[in-house]
Amino acid sequence: MEPRGRLNSEQLKDLSDELATLMKQQSDARLLEVFIHMTQQEIRAFDLRTERISKIHIILSEHDAKR
Repeated sequence: MEPRGRLNSEQLKDLSDELATLMKQQSDARLLEVFIHMTQQEIRAFDLRTERISKIHIILSEHDAKR
């Protein structure tokens, strides 16, 4: 989901939920990495989540700026 323009309340909730899920996954991955090194596939998934988190932050920031 890459909303353009104003976000409705459902889009905001969906993005917030997705952000919370991604942040939890990142936290879990970092904790696991302390004990077990990540595989190349896990590293790629981590990097993709990081990119998505950045995009969501930008979308939400742009929404806040429009208010």
